[in-house]
Amino acid sequence: MFRPVFSERDPDSAMSRFLPALIVAIGLAFSSGSTTGRVPESVSNAPSATELTLPRTDGDELPAPPPALTPVEQLRLFAEGQRACQGPCVTPFGAVLGVADGVEGRSNCVSTCIRPERSFLDLQTGEVAVHQGQPDAARFQYIGVTYQCVEYVRKWWMKNRHLTFGDVDSAYNILYLTEGSDIRTHETIPLARSLNGTARRPPQRGDLLVYAADRADPEWRHGHVAVVVAVDLERGQVALAEENYDNRPWQQPQGFARQIQLFEVGGRYTLLDVPMTTQRNEEGGRITGWIYPLIAP
Repeated sequence: MFRPVFSERDPDSAMSRFLPALIVAIGLAFSSGSTTGRVPESVSNAPSATELTLPRTDGDELPAPPPALTPVEQLRLFAEGQRACQGPCVTPFGAVLGVADGVEGRSNCVSTCIRPERSFLDLQTGEVAVHQGQPDAARFQYIGVTYQCVEYVRKWWMKNRHLTFGDVDSAYNILYLTEGSDIRTHETIPLARSLNGTARRPPQRGDLLVYAADRADPEWRHGHVAVVVAVDLERGQVALAEENYDNRPWQQPQGFARQIQLFEVGGRYTLLDVPMTTQRNEEGGRITGWIYPLIAP
């Protein structure tokens, strides 16, 4: 099975401070007699239903995000994720599954595993380092929680586009981002999005492909995100690089994790989470769109 299962945090809400914040929030909720109150901004920054008209959107009807998880739910999922790391693993945690454009994709053991380690890019050497604490901020740029899907796409962008993006609680939130930044100059870079099924711009190499969240399905609770590393419009195929989809070795270990189908009908593009070799994927997800920098870095 696959998919990410834990909310991705930004460098200012480090994992070492995440649990204490949740515990405080839970204590406040219980002291007020409620566990379903408003989620603090430090826990969720998903757009509300009134914020669905975003600039630079290609396509019709930006989908509404699901309700944010409560602090109690976040804490429960974190505890479940830590237990899942005990195995059995699909592949050993941290094992290299493949490499795309110099960026390694590693195993997360199983999709539900979550560990407190975070990865950082060494701005002096270009190497990726894993830490539990907060390293020197002047030298190390935060990437993400190892080895989640958000960590991989941010790592790919940083190493190949010199771009990063800010705090997202879950992978599906990436579709709603409106800006990123250049890790060298700190310049703000506008982001645009294309909506699956109505987009007039096809996915292109370097785009981030975003999957919808399904709160009713534990495997898709937070959606998923992958990097587009190759597109063949004539054959209708798109190659992806990613972490924590199925935690199995990549189909092309030196190029891509897998390939899915792309269709063009009436000048609009639709991606299906279906392999090129079959007509169905019972365990696949629903793709909401792809996001990309409006100005090439």
